[in-house]
Amino acid sequence: MCTYNRKHLLGRALEALFNQDFAKDEYEIILVDDGSSDGTGDYVRSIQEQAPCRLVYLHQEHSGFGLARGRNLGIRHARGAIILFIDDDIVASPQLLAEHVATHKKHHDHVVRGWVNHISDLENIKGPRFTWEDVSTAFFWTSNVSAHRKHLIQAGYFDTRFNEYGWEDLELGMRLKRLGLSMKYNKRAIVYHYKARWTAQDVEKLCRQAEAKARTALMFVDKHPTLRVRLATGLHAPRLWAHEFFSFNGAAERFYDQVLERQGDRVLSGFALFCARQKVIYRYFEGLLRALAARQETAAAPPAQPPAAPAPEQERAATR
Repeated sequence: MCTYNRKHLLGRALEALFNQDFAKDEYEIILVDDGSSDGTGDYVRSIQEQAPCRLVYLHQEHSGFGLARGRNLGIRHARGAIILFIDDDIVASPQLLAEHVATHKKHHDHVVRGWVNHISDLENIKGPRFTWEDVSTAFFWTSNVSAHRKHLIQAGYFDTRFNEYGWEDLELGMRLKRLGLSMKYNKRAIVYHYKARWTAQDVEKLCRQAEAKARTALMFVDKHPTLRVRLATGLHAPRLWAHEFFSFNGAAERFYDQVLERQGDRVLSGFALFCARQKVIYRYFEGLLRALAARQETAAAPPAQPPAAPAPEQERAATR
């Protein structure tokens, strides 16, 4: 588990992992702190000795959305044969570890994915209730996925060039698949993924995240230029044309902004929430177009010329 400035969520996430229906000497928790400044380190160190299972705290300098770097650090320090990845805003069900291990015992050379149930209220978790956000066809999604450590190492770890938000887990999944691994889904391996309900003030931050995801999408397609990856990232001509057509030269975003400005600090719902989501999608595709334009501009730039050799008379004068 990687974390950054989420001490307010971390206690709940760790408590759920401490309370697993699994022998406490059979698993460990590796927590990688990406340079938190909210007291995360002090908090974790204060509970380490009382933790019922082995709790390892690793600290690295803040690297933005450097999840690839942090997860690689965790892999290198892990003792177990199987590694389960979850996030710091996730509450595990009591049977999570047992279900992952049981599935690996039945199915060798697999990655195992569990059910990621999205919730907006941490205080009233009453069992999984399906939402459309739960639907994912990803092969390797680090909200709730496990693999053998040897396969992660054989695949070459996470690619640390993905140093902004997005796609680093799916990219590793492509390389695991190329090793011949298959994916097994276990709906009983449940986690609850907490996402606070949006307000208008949250939208700009989410837009910046979407723009970062657009830049890493280009890297993802560069590494794996398959139709599946192009469809997943939206980096194909029909989708980009549709974005440009329906943006109406930026009029669509201006309309979304007008709707959101009227919401104040209220939790978004209904049409206002729809507009917020459309604005985030709009900014993602604008980010894709900018990334493509920057690449074309770089490719079109003339190569740097080496300095001209001095004329013979200049060379003789310099020698004298």
